[in-house]
Amino acid sequence: MDMKIEKGISIPIKRANSKNNFAAILRSMEVGDSILFDRTIIKPSSFYVCAGRLGLKITVREIDEKQSRVWRTE
Repeated sequence: MDMKIEKGISIPIKRANSKNNFAAILRSMEVGDSILFDRTIIKPSSFYVCAGRLGLKITVREIDEKQSRVWRTE
């Protein structure tokens, strides 16, 4: 395998659905706040896992065939 060292390559910005972004979104939400998201891009379980790690309570409901909404409940 041929590999070469490259210099000056920028590190890409993290993807919008990374764990850090989920945490930032959930932390900034107050009880009763909600956000709409595309289930074809982001799995609802991603929000549940992140909220659990942060000690937050959420609920997710399907809105239509592609979208869901997550609410902060506690």
